[in-house]
Amino acid sequence: MPTVLLVHAGNSVKFVFTHYKAKRHERRVKAAQLIEKGVEPDTQKYLMLLYSSAANMLSFNSYTTETVFEVFRFLK
Repeated sequence: MPTVLLVHAGNSVKFVFTHYKAKRHERRVKAAQLIEKGVEPDTQKYLMLLYSSAANMLSFNSYTTETVFEVFRFLK
């Protein structure tokens, strides 16, 4: 049975992406308080968030998420 946490207006929830592309919403993220041993974060989702953030900071130079991804892929 899933654990239920009540969240009220003004509160925040810390969570981890686990299987971002999963069809079932309960598999996509886990609340930080509910993470069990062995739960793996969705590293691909976090990388995409980093690429997006870098593109946002470098947008003055016409960078996009895709161009930042290509730069890092080249560096591997």
